[in-house]
Amino acid sequence: MAIRAFSRALAASAVVLSSCAYSFRGNLPGHIESVRVAPFRSTVSEYGLEQETTALVTEKLVESGGLSVVTSSPDALIEATVSQWNRSPYSYSASEQIEEYRLEMRVTLSFTDLVRDEPILDDESVSRWIVYNPGTEDYVSARARLVEDISTEIVRRCLSGW
Repeated sequence: MAIRAFSRALAASAVVLSSCAYSFRGNLPGHIESVRVAPFRSTVSEYGLEQETTALVTEKLVESGGLSVVTSSPDALIEATVSQWNRSPYSYSASEQIEEYRLEMRVTLSFTDLVRDEPILDDESVSRWIVYNPGTEDYVSARARLVEDISTEIVRRCLSGW
């Protein structure tokens, strides 16, 4: 009886430990095991967005465990351009003072299979927006929240292949 209980516990432990090794690869072709994230470019005047987004996308790819992030001899390449950044009033008080702002960011994304020399995503538009209240959240925090959100979406699209 004790041997049977021990066997069950051992089997359960194996299942739990094997689930810890899970990584998200989505629908990517099996031959893609590594990726290089090229420094993002920008066509907007908001300083530093491209560097922040490049860093976060790279960090999220590493965290996902789906692909190895490399600087040389990658199987795939991520390239992107921050193509839109906009801050506009979103809501007003009864006295016509701005209460909330809308921040919007758009990135044009390409993800290329370098082994087969074909695009997985080709100039795909990734757009996100948030609303923030300057009375409860400063601009820098709202901006960071939006960059985090769009970086998550970029990684999701790359790993899912659509």
